[in-house]
Amino acid sequence: MKMLSLNCLSFSILIFFTLISLYPIDAISQNEKEYTPSLKGKNVIYVYGGWKGHHPSESVDLMVPKLKAEGAHVKVFDTLSVYSDEKIMAETDLIIQVWTMGKITKDQFKGLQDAVMNGTGFAGWHGGMGDAFRDNLKFQFMVGGQFAFHPGGKIDHSIKIVDKEDPITRGIEDFDLKKTEQYYMLIDPNIKVLAISEFVREKYEKPGKQENKITGSTMPVVWKKNFGKGRIFYSSIGHNLTDFDVPEVMKMQMRGFRWAAEGKYHPAENAISPVYVP
Repeated sequence: MKMLSLNCLSFSILIFFTLISLYPIDAISQNEKEYTPSLKGKNVIYVYGGWKGHHPSESVDLMVPKLKAEGAHVKVFDTLSVYSDEKIMAETDLIIQVWTMGKITKDQFKGLQDAVMNGTGFAGWHGGMGDAFRDNLKFQFMVGGQFAFHPGGKIDHSIKIVDKEDPITRGIEDFDLKKTEQYYMLIDPNIKVLAISEFVREKYEKPGKQENKITGSTMPVVWKKNFGKGRIFYSSIGHNLTDFDVPEVMKMQMRGFRWAAEGKYHPAENAISPVYVP
């Protein structure tokens, strides 16, 4: 009987260490904390329109194939009325909006806001999200910023990654952009900023129009935040669609889409990062 008990104990120890080798405790704990955001199987609506100077229709040909290649189920709309469709919005994991300026009705905005509050992600770039619906302050509050100006027009400037630990920017180094707009924005000071640009040129305005000398200032370019249960991702890069030819730009944008699409499936991250603290 004693020998049998020892054999049973030895067998139990063997099983225990076998399981540990296959499923390390640290790895299990780590997997619970971290995951890899994915668009596979996600329902995405792509809404485009508004001012044509930001090439909304052309952006469909650029982005939608990439979304589908990652396994997303994509529906494309050239109208804001989809935001009022309760069934579609309830089924959507991610809304990508490419709609500069224009107006959104009360019912359309309510549909958009309710969906995001309930966990649908909202993501975009440049004026398609950061300069939409200029008369809707609640929309700007949801996004976390609003376009104010692009000093100097289309200029060369650099992007500096300020958060190199976030999965959206991890492994991405600082990079340069050529002949495109450097957005100056009104910003929520509590968003989690991932990248910035610096205004380093001596002159950004025509002679006699230097009312606000901005040389030496910096501006958030890429950020993330929460809105209700939903995740918001925004990048101000992308006045020209050729900006996405820069590998770092496309990589951050796609990672942002993936992250924003996970709001219904993973706990909210702490994306509050106040600039001004007592």
